[in-house]
Amino acid sequence: MLDLLAKILGPSRAVSAYVALRRFGIPVGLFIGFVVVFFVIIRVSHPDRLEHLAYLTAEVIAVTPLTQDPNAGVWVDIRLPDGSEIRLTETEGAIAREIDTVACLEQQRDAQTGEVSHRLRRLHRCAG
Repeated sequence: MLDLLAKILGPSRAVSAYVALRRFGIPVGLFIGFVVVFFVIIRVSHPDRLEHLAYLTAEVIAVTPLTQDPNAGVWVDIRLPDGSEIRLTETEGAIAREIDTVACLEQQRDAQTGEVSHRLRRLHRCAG
């Protein structure tokens, strides 16, 4: 590598470039790789992929904490208005503390596949 740098930059500058490359090459390469991956993720993601359908209130069957602290997250078994049952996970403490006998759900549809999904939301969303 030093020989290649000597041909490109000349012998006196090749040693300095070689030392700088050996010292900072890996961190700079990792930083450039991080920036490239970051922009690829932003470019590939589609913010409008999920479309909002409705807010629903649903009966809560059971709430099971993920850990000893319910604020850290809960599993929520819910009976939907159509009678089917689903289990959702919620890790946001404000939502987890509100869940008692009724839960507010946001019903969403994937624009590409048409699959309907549900997400727990704060109760005030369904109160209007």
